[in-house]
Amino acid sequence: MSEENIRLLLEDFASGVKKHNIDPSNTIVKPWRYSDPLVCPNLELVFEICQKHGLKISLTTNAVSFGEKKCDLILKYIDSIATINISIIGYTKEEIREWMDIDWDVTQARLKMIRDKYPTISRKMNIGVKHKIQDPKREHYAPVIQQIQQLTLGKVKKKTNWLENRLVYNKFDDDGLDFKISEKQFVKGCDMVHGKILRTLEVLVSGQAVLCCDDATGQTDFGNVFDIGISGVWKNIAQYHDLIYNNTYTETKKNMMCNTCSRAKFDWDEEKTARVHTENQRFL
Repeated sequence: MSEENIRLLLEDFASGVKKHNIDPSNTIVKPWRYSDPLVCPNLELVFEICQKHGLKISLTTNAVSFGEKKCDLILKYIDSIATINISIIGYTKEEIREWMDIDWDVTQARLKMIRDKYPTISRKMNIGVKHKIQDPKREHYAPVIQQIQQLTLGKVKKKTNWLENRLVYNKFDDDGLDFKISEKQFVKGCDMVHGKILRTLEVLVSGQAVLCCDDATGQTDFGNVFDIGISGVWKNIAQYHDLIYNNTYTETKKNMMCNTCSRAKFDWDEEKTARVHTENQRFL
């Protein structure tokens, strides 16, 4: 995204926060949701604008790019940083290399360096430890948790069943499932944590607004923030929110992106709901 568009987007957001009397410290800007923000050349611009308006920032990174230069930059704006989220997928060096394509030795060295030289940054870290085994036993994850706890002053926790929360959107009728959306079985809500879908706006680099954080490929399109502004795209998304939570069946329920998402609340029996979750993982 160009510097000009970054400014337009964040200034528009800040203007809306002020207009609706929202405490800016209760807002979160998450730059580069679908890539590592630490490699973005305009990261300081994001920091500057957020600091100017009192907006908080949450970073999500694999920690590989955490050199001292980046740490100095983050430290400069540390009061604007709410959290630094780090995902570790795998319990061994080999698994982490295979599943994340990163060198675990390098990552550990980065975390140690931050712990020792930048303790304020280290305390902002939330490190989630994951595995492709969705419900691992304590004997498997506990040693890894303990090891990583020695590398940070922040929080470390295991994450289970995380692969289930991934959307599959290939147009529902083409997914090969043996049941259909009907007036007796259809989406009636969203289980995304803390009602996140109702209070989050996801914007792609092009400015296209999509439904939620699971739509990285832009299957939904609620308008472009650089054409109709955040207020314009939010009105469009709000209409889709109404559709998601509407308990009355309509034909439009058949083609919702939510139909193959494990976060969706379906009016189905347990067997069919379990089938949806199984199909979601099959497409990963």
